[in-house]
Amino acid sequence: MSKSQLLEPALRWSGALRRKASANAQFEQWLGEAATCAVTPAVIDAWFTELTGAGTGSPLPLPEVRRTLRQLRERVFYTLMVRDINGAAPLAEVVGAMTALADLAIAQAYQCIALELAGTYGIPTDPGSGLPQEMLIVGMGKLGGNELNVSSDIDLIMLYGEEGETAGRRKISHHEFYAKLTQRMMPVLSDADEHGQVFRTDLRLRPDGDSGPLAWSLDALENYLVSQGREWERYAWLKGRVIACQAFAGSDPAPQLAQLDALQTPFVYRKYFDFDALAALRALRERIRQDWQRRALAQNGIETTHNIKLGDGGIREIEFVVQLTQLIRGGRMPSLRRRGLIAALHRQKEAGIITPDDAAQLEAAYVFLRRIEHLLQYREDQQTHLLPSDPALRALLADAMRMPADQFEATLAAHRTFVAQLFRNAFRMAGVGEDDQNNGKPATPDCANLEQHIYEQLGTQAHTLNDRAQSLLDSHRIRNLPHTSRRRVEALLPNAISAAAKTAYPEQTATRLFDLIEHIAQRSAYLALLAEYPETLARVARMVDASPWASQYLSQYPLLLDSLIEWRSLLASPDFGQLAHQLHDDLDACVLPNGQPDVEQQMNLMRDIQRQVSFQLLAQDLEGVLSVEKLADQLSALADMLLAETIFRAWPLVQPKGSATTDLPSPKFAVIAYGKLGGKEIGYASDLDLVFIYDDTRDDAIEIYARLGRRITSWLSTMTSSGRLYEIDLRLRPDGDAGLLAVPLEAFTQYQLNHAWAWEHQALTRARYAVGDARVGERFEAVRREVLLLKRDPQALKEEVRTMRLKISAGHPNHTDQFDLKHDRGGMVDVEFVTQYLVLCHAAEHPALLDNLGNITLLRLASEAGLIDAGTATGAANAYRLFRKMQHALRLQGAEKARIAPDRLKAERQVVLRLWETVIGD
Repeated sequence: MSKSQLLEPALRWSGALRRKASANAQFEQWLGEAATCAVTPAVIDAWFTELTGAGTGSPLPLPEVRRTLRQLRERVFYTLMVRDINGAAPLAEVVGAMTALADLAIAQAYQCIALELAGTYGIPTDPGSGLPQEMLIVGMGKLGGNELNVSSDIDLIMLYGEEGETAGRRKISHHEFYAKLTQRMMPVLSDADEHGQVFRTDLRLRPDGDSGPLAWSLDALENYLVSQGREWERYAWLKGRVIACQAFAGSDPAPQLAQLDALQTPFVYRKYFDFDALAALRALRERIRQDWQRRALAQNGIETTHNIKLGDGGIREIEFVVQLTQLIRGGRMPSLRRRGLIAALHRQKEAGIITPDDAAQLEAAYVFLRRIEHLLQYREDQQTHLLPSDPALRALLADAMRMPADQFEATLAAHRTFVAQLFRNAFRMAGVGEDDQNNGKPATPDCANLEQHIYEQLGTQAHTLNDRAQSLLDSHRIRNLPHTSRRRVEALLPNAISAAAKTAYPEQTATRLFDLIEHIAQRSAYLALLAEYPETLARVARMVDASPWASQYLSQYPLLLDSLIEWRSLLASPDFGQLAHQLHDDLDACVLPNGQPDVEQQMNLMRDIQRQVSFQLLAQDLEGVLSVEKLADQLSALADMLLAETIFRAWPLVQPKGSATTDLPSPKFAVIAYGKLGGKEIGYASDLDLVFIYDDTRDDAIEIYARLGRRITSWLSTMTSSGRLYEIDLRLRPDGDAGLLAVPLEAFTQYQLNHAWAWEHQALTRARYAVGDARVGERFEAVRREVLLLKRDPQALKEEVRTMRLKISAGHPNHTDQFDLKHDRGGMVDVEFVTQYLVLCHAAEHPALLDNLGNITLLRLASEAGLIDAGTATGAANAYRLFRKMQHALRLQGAEKARIAPDRLKAERQVVLRLWETVIGD
């Protein structure tokens, strides 16, 4: 394509380019060459150097900075125009180049003015370190998101670290210095002269807007965000990005950057769904809806549907859909914390929050509308978002979009209709229900009539509950709440009574709801949740009615209340592949400002995920969706997933100091699950019995894998602010507590073959490779089979089993007349010991018994092999299944021990005793 052919489409569309080309033939010639190559940050730097004869790091006089930046902006703007209209520049190139230009311009203006002021007043220094203290310039909006448009304002917030005084002869406070710096920087960027302007600048997003100081200290910013920060400011700070600027040699802004990150992240992203904020976010959406109408009316009634940014189905609505989900979910899902809209949208798709089809359509609409936005601005180099109303101009716009006019109009209408629909459903998509949650909500009785309401709902049970309600309201915890929170408690109590009245056991349910409300009262967001989502309160009532253990679990981890909003998702089977992928991405996103992993945040996040999935399974359990066996399988899969991720996170942390953690070889290490996890029979609060083995010949293997074992154990069992992940028991490793924490595979093999006790071989029947290096796992499974196939003296083995059974009984004495489902004779332990004996004694002749298939399946296989009577095997298997089900039910009811009345399940106990006598004898 010739230069004239390259420029022709842009010249046909843009009056600004036609005037520029006709006034400057040399520039037109230059543009024809430049537009053949992508506009990258490196190209922009090279153009700057060419225009100044100096690099971007060299200080320049103010007049030269002003002139050069404006000339550079012309080059970038017109080159992007030609490339964009020719279809050569994707959106990422256009917005990336404009952002790079803005970053360079801000850095140059800052350096020039800061050095000029330092020459007069001295350099501001950090009182703590004595080093020069730079100003932190935060780019907001599209500048912060690296997605600036071609004729955009730039939103800036100016910050600095510590207060103090400059070090020159004419000392002034840091506050004055940075205010002067800000004030003098703005004209360098935004004043128009014969060379045009660089960027219009806007400082109104700073705290207190136009009435506040031009530059804020980080301490003042913290006080403002904590005491006055509003929801629209959270929305704005989501994209906040510090622009790299340095004026003073020897400065180190890292401490200030860390301090800012420690303020910004928790302000924008809340660990708990902030239901206090929902009303404000809904109001923000309405403000977005209405803002463009007001602006349009102020512009002489221009038809509002022509505004592609602020109108229905416009760019602003796309931004709200994506950013609302980030605000609501980003606290728990760090991988969603992306400043750029398309990157954020991709993460939401990968996390399963938005469907692939919706994500693809939304991205296509965004790219299409942004391209139109740029074309409108290319036309006269003006910041406009209004589609032309003249049909001829609309046709010309379609031509510039490289589309027939009718296709352009149809595509535009389809995109805007789709976006408008998603915008209306934004809160549902974000997982916090519909917009009309309060519609049809029953009126809350006045708390002054609470006693009457209790009597009306619960009748004879009311006296005790009324006393409990009054003691709750008079408690120290409630009386010291802020006024708004206390009013919410008062409003919730009648609703709690109404919800409890619809359950099977209203009095105990109401009492448990009162306990929960008292426990969460100091977290106003959860009071707001139960007030705003009455159906959630009803679901809580049903759960605490079904299980006091569930009630205690909710009180201990109230963040789980959020899950009850998405009831259909809560009742869906967990997708552990998707969960593992999402967890991995979220943990990768947990980083400190210096780029190192934030281990504390990672550990807390893993605990939160474990609670959320366990609660999901609990909800399904109480709804009768899961059998006890399926529940145990799911909880075991969850534990395996968390163990695998723990190895991945711990391995880099145990490398010798100074070693590179990039491209580390994978650990030749495996976690072997014993006991309940080995048999995939764990419950909600089970310990994990683990053994760590490795197969690595490196010289420091003993030390490094011991460190890995300690780190894994600590990662899993340390109590953090989110609780403990699992209690870990490592005593089943060779030599127990006296043995190595991580055992070489060869040593494990020799121990099992030559030194292990019979009870250790019993335990091995329920062991399995869980996670880690698959090759090490395969070798362990081979060793396990070899050990289980050893020839054994049946009588000697029976004696060993009887002895161990007596020890188990002695360790769990039952001084009541009740039957202990697990430990008493005729209970679960008898079934487990018989099964283990059958495997150890007969696997050599019947290899089907080798696989870790669970006691019920192994009893069936043993009967099929003729080792036990089929009726006895079936009866014992059914008894074991029933014992497990009843044990589980008792624990959900809060029972510390799984014991029942002595006259229950006599037939089942007898068949288990018959199995014992048949196989083991007296």
